[in-house]
Amino acid sequence: DKVFGVAFRTKPESSTGVPHILEHSVLCGSKKYPSRDPFAHLLKGSLQTFLNAMTYPDRTVYPVASRNRADFRNLMDVYLDAVFHPRAVEEEGWWVLQQEGWRYDVVDANEDGSVGDDDGDNGRNLVVGNGGQEQPQRNLAGNPDRADFEFKGVVFSEMKGAYSNPEDYLDRITQSLLYPDNPYHFDSGGDPAIIPTLTREEFVAFYKKYYHPTNARLFVAGDESDVYHALSTADHYMSPMGYNPESRKDSVINYQQRTFHKPVRERKPFAAAASEEGEDGGSEGHMLCVTWLLNTQPLSPMMELAWIVLDSLLLGKPSSPMRKALEDSNLGEETIGGGLEDELLQSTFAIGMKGLKERKDVGVLEDLIMGTLHKLDSDGFSEEEIASSMNTIEFQLREGGGGLRGMEIFLGALSKWNYDLSPKDALVYEDALKLLKDEIHKTGSNTFQQLIHDSLLGNNHRVVLELFPSTTLEADQLQDAKIQISRAQSRMNDAEYQSVIDEGIKLKKLQDTDETPEVIATNPMLSISDIDPTPTEYPIHVDENAFKSGIRVVSHEVASSGIAYVDFGLDISMIPYEDIILL
Repeated sequence: DKVFGVAFRTKPESSTGVPHILEHSVLCGSKKYPSRDPFAHLLKGSLQTFLNAMTYPDRTVYPVASRNRADFRNLMDVYLDAVFHPRAVEEEGWWVLQQEGWRYDVVDANEDGSVGDDDGDNGRNLVVGNGGQEQPQRNLAGNPDRADFEFKGVVFSEMKGAYSNPEDYLDRITQSLLYPDNPYHFDSGGDPAIIPTLTREEFVAFYKKYYHPTNARLFVAGDESDVYHALSTADHYMSPMGYNPESRKDSVINYQQRTFHKPVRERKPFAAAASEEGEDGGSEGHMLCVTWLLNTQPLSPMMELAWIVLDSLLLGKPSSPMRKALEDSNLGEETIGGGLEDELLQSTFAIGMKGLKERKDVGVLEDLIMGTLHKLDSDGFSEEEIASSMNTIEFQLREGGGGLRGMEIFLGALSKWNYDLSPKDALVYEDALKLLKDEIHKTGSNTFQQLIHDSLLGNNHRVVLELFPSTTLEADQLQDAKIQISRAQSRMNDAEYQSVIDEGIKLKKLQDTDETPEVIATNPMLSISDIDPTPTEYPIHVDENAFKSGIRVVSHEVASSGIAYVDFGLDISMIPYEDIILL
């Protein structure tokens, strides 16, 4: 596959979700491709093997892939135009933030976005607004001449769903607590309670600050002509924008130092159905997770690899000591936390359980986690356990994740490249692997015991977070949103209120209006001549008598980092059909 990607370091400055909203918004039409949704057109008329965009806590990534050269070049051009010339930050794209981010919508609005009763008065006093639309005189803000509003928006709705997922919510709260002095304190995806504070001025300013070529990292994988074409196309977009060192400087992520004198402990509710709580008011369904901040400066490649192996030793298999201790305890339903997280500037380690039946089990579980670590600090791991984990990790490093290789290289490289380190440091592992093997040969389990002792047991910069089920939280959150909206509306004068109504009608009309054939025609499409009808043939070698064994061996050489994949086929035609089940 041919792969192209562009990434921007987007440092969150609040939890308004502006990095996430921009990720959606730049794909809502651009200077060269003005269609409101070129993304949808590409999905219908492309041979793409990957087409997406992702928001991380500190970067926004736009990758594409295709095996067809013409298609690949189309995708690349659409994405470059989208990120460097989006309509969303121009006056003509006034509607994009409202659609993709957040907006006020009238509760029970008519199909055209207007307010009022299409069928008559229905008992409410009505007032005629701009354009002749009738408006119901009812309002939570205390003004009988105004309609009630509610929050809408693609990202707003998406993040409401994310925050209603207990494990997702736990991760977000943990990150905020673990990084009090660092941009990771904020949610780049957006907190539903804070997203509606984002203004259009802040939205545009964030784009202009971070979506600059100087703050971009471009990647291309393909043959020589693909690389040269990509460089030429990128130069066409980027050179006119010049060089702006402040853009990269402003996006720097500084390290969070270990500042906790003792672990931070928090209890937070999560929304649960009544059946998930016990009769005594909420014992079943508790969650506990302990999360450590591991490093306050770059780790050496060998130490990064050592943490990956330790993560495997602790949690990689059902027989791994930490995982086994938790699962055999019957304190909860299953382990959570995910262990090592190392794709950002600083690595973390998290472990816990969900489905704790009683509140008292929360403390028991924390004691079990810390007790297991103390035991491993003292006893260490066996040679067999270390060898097994080393073999597993080495195989995973060589094999990769099993997806598009170019995509894996691009996304993996960003774990270093995003912080102005060499992308090679994230991709080359042979030297680090040799150093770790040598260290294990000299010190054995002590390599991993020292990590447990220094970075887990001896590290107070950790968060101990308990989530407990609440049957009233969802209703409380809905009420809080209503209060937030009513307060905002009470501060609106009549002209501002009417502007919300009018913009809602205008947005609905825009969404319901078909784009002109001329606009649709700007979306690139493949022609029949762009598609090679010849099937791909892979060279194979057939040895009818391999090693003079009488066995036929069919082989095909691939770039597999030294891994051989073998399938055995046996002729069982001589076995009676009724006996095949015995195999």
